[in-house]
Amino acid sequence: MSTQPIIKKAIAYVTNKDELMVFRHTDFPEAGVQVPAGTVEQREEPSEAVLRGIYEESGIKGVRIIELLGIYQYNMAPYRDEIQERYVYHLELTEPTPSTWRHWEMHSSTSKNSIAFDFYWVRLDSSDLCLAGGQGYFLSELVHKNNNGDSDHN
Repeated sequence: MSTQPIIKKAIAYVTNKDELMVFRHTDFPEAGVQVPAGTVEQREEPSEAVLRGIYEESGIKGVRIIELLGIYQYNMAPYRDEIQERYVYHLELTEPTPSTWRHWEMHSSTSKNSIAFDFYWVRLDSSDLCLAGGQGYFLSELVHKNNNGDSDHN
């Protein structure tokens, strides 16, 4: 049995039609292409955490949750001694957003300094879309739903 702590995380697949919102760390491009994600705080639901995480990392408030795509566990070794229980949500943009923008996260869990993120949109069917750190676990399901019009867009 693992002695690693289990940390709940909320991951956001934010779409605008057939595009996915992604970012790179401005000062650490080697961290790869990522989507907004954050730790689920005590007494917070994963659905609340995902909305908070999107706002803190991107500055975007105009989103709505479409669905919880699923939950999986990801071992962060050797980078961190933890298992992440990841709640992956599909969200839809509800207000206009630039095609690219820079946002500074002010409340990072790993640093007291603000961290700059460069955001942009990529096509969901992009064959070169590879999310860092195992964040792409449910991406093929999202692409399939998008291609087949299975998402609930009320």
